[in-house]
Amino acid sequence: MVAAMRTMMTMGLVVMCALALSVQAEPAIKIGYVDTEMVLQGSLEFKEVDREARTKIEVKEEEGQAKLEAIRKLEEELSVMSEEQRKARYAEFNRMRQELYEFQQQTREEILERQSVDLKRIANKIKAAIEKISREQGFTLVLDVKPVLYLNPAQVVDLTDKVTQMLNSAYEQERQRLQRKAPARVE
Repeated sequence: MVAAMRTMMTMGLVVMCALALSVQAEPAIKIGYVDTEMVLQGSLEFKEVDREARTKIEVKEEEGQAKLEAIRKLEEELSVMSEEQRKARYAEFNRMRQELYEFQQQTREEILERQSVDLKRIANKIKAAIEKISREQGFTLVLDVKPVLYLNPAQVVDLTDKVTQMLNSAYEQERQRLQRKAPARVE
């Protein structure tokens, strides 16, 4: 009975030692984080897309202002017309207002659609860059910093700058490749 107990205790010790050794043999968990909002704001592609969107918005605002001025001018004309003249031109006034409303709606939809497509494309590139860096550098887990409430900087690695640099480098290479392919402009 004592021998059986000693055998059981020895087996227990062997199992515990084996578990302890196997835990030590496990590779360390490597955790990183990325501030994707900062990556987006630092992205050259995003800056260019944003600049193009602002330019388009300005152009569309100017078109809208021109339409609005034409409506205001007609409204002033209507205020000094006789009742018969006003009735005849009132349909034109309503048509112009409807066109302005449709123009504003269409412009808003176009801009939102374009922004959505551009942001989705850039977000996919950010995700791909994070995955590539994570694989190359052996990270077990990479988190977006925004939903995380606490990070101990001594135990995790900030990959934000590396991701931004990789994105911008890839974007610059793509721009150069496209410029080489594009025919020279004649001025």
